[in-house]
Amino acid sequence: MYSNLYNMVLKTRVEATMSTVLFLSVGLLSGLISIFIALYIYWDVMRLDQGNDRMKEVSALVEEGAYSFIKVQYRILAIFTIILAILFAIIFREFGIPIAISYILGSLASMTAGYIGIAVATKANRRTAAAAATGGLSPAFKVAFRAGSVMGLMMAGIALVGLSSLYWLWNFAIPDEFFIVVPRGPELWEIITGFSFGASTVALFAKAGGGIYTKTADLSADLVGKIEQHIPEDDPRNPAAIADAVGDNVGDVAGTGADIYDSNVAAILAAAILGAGIDLHFSPPVPFGLLPLVISALGTIASVFGVFLVRPKQDQDPGPILNRGTYITTVLFAAFTVLTVMLLNLSLVIAVVAIIGLIAGVSIGFTSDVFTSDRGVAGFKPVPKMVEAADKSAANLILSGYSYGLLSVLPSVIGIVIAMVVSYTLGALLGFGEWEGGIYCVAIAAVGLLATNGMVMSSDAYGPIVDNARGVIEQAQAPKEAIVAVDKLDASGNTAKAITKGFAIGASAISVLALFAAFIESTDTLNIPGIDGLIVVNIADPSVLAGAIIGALVPVAFSAILILGVERNSERMITEIRRQFDEHPGILDGTTKPDYDRCIAIATSGAIRELMPGTLIAITVTIVTGIILGLEALAGYLGGAVLSGLILALLMDNAGGAWDNTKKIIESPEYTKYEEGTEDWHRVHDISVTGDMVGDPFKDTAGPSINTLLVVISLTATLFLPIIAQLHVWLLALF
Repeated sequence: MYSNLYNMVLKTRVEATMSTVLFLSVGLLSGLISIFIALYIYWDVMRLDQGNDRMKEVSALVEEGAYSFIKVQYRILAIFTIILAILFAIIFREFGIPIAISYILGSLASMTAGYIGIAVATKANRRTAAAAATGGLSPAFKVAFRAGSVMGLMMAGIALVGLSSLYWLWNFAIPDEFFIVVPRGPELWEIITGFSFGASTVALFAKAGGGIYTKTADLSADLVGKIEQHIPEDDPRNPAAIADAVGDNVGDVAGTGADIYDSNVAAILAAAILGAGIDLHFSPPVPFGLLPLVISALGTIASVFGVFLVRPKQDQDPGPILNRGTYITTVLFAAFTVLTVMLLNLSLVIAVVAIIGLIAGVSIGFTSDVFTSDRGVAGFKPVPKMVEAADKSAANLILSGYSYGLLSVLPSVIGIVIAMVVSYTLGALLGFGEWEGGIYCVAIAAVGLLATNGMVMSSDAYGPIVDNARGVIEQAQAPKEAIVAVDKLDASGNTAKAITKGFAIGASAISVLALFAAFIESTDTLNIPGIDGLIVVNIADPSVLAGAIIGALVPVAFSAILILGVERNSERMITEIRRQFDEHPGILDGTTKPDYDRCIAIATSGAIRELMPGTLIAITVTIVTGIILGLEALAGYLGGAVLSGLILALLMDNAGGAWDNTKKIIESPEYTKYEEGTEDWHRVHDISVTGDMVGDPFKDTAGPSINTLLVVISLTATLFLPIIAQLHVWLLALF
């Protein structure tokens, strides 16, 4: 009898080991494939024509400015990372060193993704400009999108390689005696939380810092250049023109790339922690803790196919082409997921909820498209209506944009709620219990939503590349046909960026719910006297309600700090631009070259200085709330932060995108109500620029930084949970 029992246990462990190796291999290999294809595309793009000497000169200035900012930011991040890693090694006992190493590797991976994005974007802008000047719309679109796909595929690949490699490393390197529970999956993933926290802190620095940088330059260039001097946006006479172009790269490429990368890693991690709990208590036929890696790998492979299937036709509107690429990738991912689940002999519920998550992401993107593009849907066209409002007054434009931003929250939030409720309900059918199965499927929906992030980020990185190409073309005095072609690319790029930001915000909402559940699950493993089992969150408890209110205030205060940072930093740059115009009249005549470096320096130093308070306050408030009010209140705090953060982020993202495209329409040849250059045209144009200046810090600084903030505070609560719990118990003992 004992021999049969031994053989059964041994067989189970061997099968589990084989499944573990298989799942990790799928994650690792798909990540490596994505990285290698990204490198091939990079090599292919770099072989293309770089344009004339002036295009090369302007692009080189942008490239130099972007690297200058990245070096300063990464130097500060390196110091921050080293200090925090040392603290992790000290305060966490047995696993302090593995957590510290994971944190350092997560930070390095995120910084690498951002650096690669900067490298390709700053080199692709002149190649896109050259393609537009010689071939028109379609060749320029192909160059810009392929260059953007380098960032998208590289980011997706690095996430999979990083998580798979770390799991393999710590599973091999850490002896059994260090683990409290067996199988070791739950504790392995808690160690790897350090990797996700590293990605999140870098993303918060990159998105907030890059957002402050880019909007400092954009606001200053618009106010002094467009409104006061009536010169074009990318006119080489504007001292802020190069800083503005640099900002597109550090904010929309490095910042957004780090943001999506961070959300992807966090979603996989949350689902893995919950899945490892199922593995521990129910012993399913395959490791549910590693299944999220496989699902994400399938999305990455689908993204690779999707990138190569985006084929523009001559003079076709780029917007539908980008949307078609997203839809093709979605269908491929759905087919791959259903097939894989069937091969593994798992419940189709797993595939269904992953597809539901992805559909929720697509619906959020579709909503952003409707509210920010000039196309609208079925007669509902917010941006054309805002163009009409701009003809009336600045107040009409601001009110209409803000109102449409509020309305855009409704379908997005309803889509997220439906995805969560349906996923939770279906998860209860898995046979692991309503809570365990339900919340795991919600986490899988978050993984599914972000699984095709390689394709999503490819479309997003395309945006700043064409924006920069537009500046390169104007400063190189290219033919008007080339400017018109790139303007069309730029308008679709704005919409693509708005869609990506909405996608990231929705992803963070579902991911943070999964992280919230992972936080609650982690309380069950605490070995601290006075804390027994899973915490129960009762909103009627005054301390829990207090925590929720405090949490709701954090995104509000964080947004205010960032927007005020943009305002303060732009004041410095505006003063500098006016000084240059006053002291050197030859700048406006074109006989004297502006001092671009001075504006770049102001944007760089100010961005770093202004991002620090909000970041440190958010992390500190999270830890202090848990220590003073307790773990139940900390859970309420996380819930409150998600609720207010989700609404604020969607509002600011979509309102900002709508204001931006309103200005774009008025500046385009399609706007024929007033002839360009007339008094009425200047009046309407100045009003649209004012709306765009309000929307800029909304959509490019505060809004997209909130979703990163939500992930950071959730991971802070989970990672520091043992310390918070112990300090809370000691605090209660004192009183």
